[in-house]
Amino acid sequence: MRVDLEFEISDPDASVIYRALQPEVMTTPSERSCTGLIKDDPGLRLTIDAEDLVSLRASINTWLRLVKIAEDMINILECEV
Repeated sequence: MRVDLEFEISDPDASVIYRALQPEVMTTPSERSCTGLIKDDPGLRLTIDAEDLVSLRASINTWLRLVKIAEDMINILECEV
């Protein structure tokens, strides 16, 4: 099973989020799924391949959360500057 997610995020935020999430892509916590992350115009493209629906759903939830957290952190840091 495969899902492709596209996030419309403007630069430089897309570059920051890409660099922040790249280590997570390299160390996938599950053997039942693998993830690819590409910085694309205008944002990021995330591809998740999974062996089954349960693993796919768990991976989607994890990655959506990670992207959201990264965006939230950027917004917090921008407010403090």
